[in-house]
Amino acid sequence: MKTYLMRSLAIIAVLGFAAPMALAQDAGLKQRLEQRLPSIDGLRQRQIVGENSRGFLEVRGKATPEEIQIVEAENRDRTEVYTAIAKRSETTADTVGRARAKQIAAASARGVLLQDEKGRWAPKP
Repeated sequence: MKTYLMRSLAIIAVLGFAAPMALAQDAGLKQRLEQRLPSIDGLRQRQIVGENSRGFLEVRGKATPEEIQIVEAENRDRTEVYTAIAKRSETTADTVGRARAKQIAAASARGVLLQDEKGRWAPKP
């Protein structure tokens, strides 16, 4: 358990430094993520999407085809970022995504749907 905790903390620390480097490689990727953020925030606030425990968006409510496309595009770009960070950190994209999910949950606004590690969904208090 202690090893897992230490590894998780190390990954979270790396995310803080490696994410900007990963994004710097692809200015288009960074721009896409930034441009989608207001739409993503709106979807989260209306609980149409939630943040799952693997660092990805998941549709939780009734979404339009356009909203589903936004979610799919965001998740593709997150996969790209997690993969780049994982290569630099000598870990897996899944490990990076799970660490990122914890960061996202901590920074999320009240009411955003979050999935815990056991798969349960609840709005952030």
